[in-house]
Amino acid sequence: MSYTINRVVVIGAGTMGGGIAALVAGTGIPVTLLDIPTKELSPEDAAKGLTLASPEVKNRVVKSLWDRQLKAKPAALFSPEAANLVKLGNLEDDFEAVRHADWIIEVIVEQLEPKRELMARIDEIRKPNAIVSSNTSGIPIAQIAEGRSAEFRAHFLGTHFFNPPRYLKLLEVIPTPETQPEVVAFMREWGAKHLGKGVVIAKDRPNFIANRIGTYAGQVRMLYALENGYSIEEVDTLSGPLIGNPKTATFRLADLVGLDVLAHVTSNLYKAIPEDESRESFRLPEVLTKLIEAKALGNKTGAGFYKKVKGAGGSEFHSLNPQTGEYEAPKKPRFELVGQVRKIEDLSERLRAIFAHGAGDRAGDYIINTTLPTLAYAARRVPEVANSLRDIDNAMRWGFNAEQGPFEIWDSLGVAAT
Repeated sequence: MSYTINRVVVIGAGTMGGGIAALVAGTGIPVTLLDIPTKELSPEDAAKGLTLASPEVKNRVVKSLWDRQLKAKPAALFSPEAANLVKLGNLEDDFEAVRHADWIIEVIVEQLEPKRELMARIDEIRKPNAIVSSNTSGIPIAQIAEGRSAEFRAHFLGTHFFNPPRYLKLLEVIPTPETQPEVVAFMREWGAKHLGKGVVIAKDRPNFIANRIGTYAGQVRMLYALENGYSIEEVDTLSGPLIGNPKTATFRLADLVGLDVLAHVTSNLYKAIPEDESRESFRLPEVLTKLIEAKALGNKTGAGFYKKVKGAGGSEFHSLNPQTGEYEAPKKPRFELVGQVRKIEDLSERLRAIFAHGAGDRAGDYIINTTLPTLAYAARRVPEVANSLRDIDNAMRWGFNAEQGPFEIWDSLGVAAT
């Protein structure tokens, strides 16, 4: 069986769904973007003589969400003209678009039952051989398709994009035992050649590859810092570009993602992996739960591990003191070891220098004692989450913009030496 994708339906117009629709439209493929219909009539609507059946009202949810994509920075669309390929609709009036689609991707709320209910509706009208996928970041793919027809299950898989879909390279393709190999092979090739993604095949295990290992790495960095008295700014200095990660490092990344989202992902992962030998590393630190209780959720609320403060000289970011719970003015961390190795341009050489001279040094101890457990954890996840070391390296580089994956780092340091 040969497959082609000429029409796409994206169900769920939120940040990820809208971003995926924009990505696909940017490649020249028509997309129908669907979301829930508006359920309440405003006084302004009533004054205009509109009803809940009026398209202007009924499509308000999907239109308002899509408008965010049109204004997104960096741009979600490859060109403004690509927006003409996106048709907006709702799940009552426009669900028939599913009948004609070659690929239907679900990007709705991260709850199993709503996803199952949606899949039942799709199963009723999709054409034979139409590919159906879920963009879930953690719900087991096979569970989403339970109860569906054999033909549906043969053409169903996970397609997990990373945010923003246009710019982050990773696409995790997650088959179930019932997914036809031809469907997996097609989506892998189409994702790479048509969407320009770096595609890895992931196992249907909790949080797949990148988020499973990435969450562990973030937790280890956070917990080690809190247990050993490192400041928020020290951690972000030591876990960012210095060791091959983006400038968001650890705590800035947490604020960017949203502390509530981070806690939700981590807590769900803890529940889903009772057999994981490092499960206790996924327990939420008290400082994180206190911030969430205080509605300090990161960038979206203006405060998290960092807080934006306006002063006479303009805005600056104060960092949380985990011991006192107070925010403190920025103080650039100074480490002698960092000053010595920062001039080394090659990451592999820089890491070797840190490991060779860092033991007993405050900066070196942090990097060594958070890197080694992450490398070991990644190794223990093969073959649970991936079939190869290369797939794990690619997932971490493409999903988190890291310069090297864990096994590339290990090679840089030397397996025997570590």
